[in-house]
Amino acid sequence: MVSDWIGRKPLMLLASIGGLIGALPLFWLLNHLSELLAQLGQLGLVLLIGVYYGALPAVLVEAAPPAVRCTAVALGYNLCYGLFGGLSPLVATWLVERTGDEIAPAFLIMASAAVTLVTLFWFRESYRASFRPFTAAV
Repeated sequence: MVSDWIGRKPLMLLASIGGLIGALPLFWLLNHLSELLAQLGQLGLVLLIGVYYGALPAVLVEAAPPAVRCTAVALGYNLCYGLFGGLSPLVATWLVERTGDEIAPAFLIMASAAVTLVTLFWFRESYRASFRPFTAAV
């Protein structure tokens, strides 16, 4: 709903910048002995993911031409999610083992956020400026 008001690009930029800047501090909080601080770290990551994935479905649908929209979105999303989402735990475990630092997976998030941030600069905003929230469709 927020992406319909202010646009998809600002939300995705916010989440990407948050992931780039906030991954290390949030992982430090997650690795803290205090339960409260660990939960705050988890809350921070959940908020970043929620902001990003809140706008993503609209971006994917609006980026694909109507004639191939279902196939393009389904294949693009699921192949990438399966490949990158499936390999991420393996890469994170490898990073922790290789570096000996339990905060090392934050660098994986930072790298993903950097790629997303650069990609978003070529993205054209797609939300409708004439959107009127809470009005009945006529």
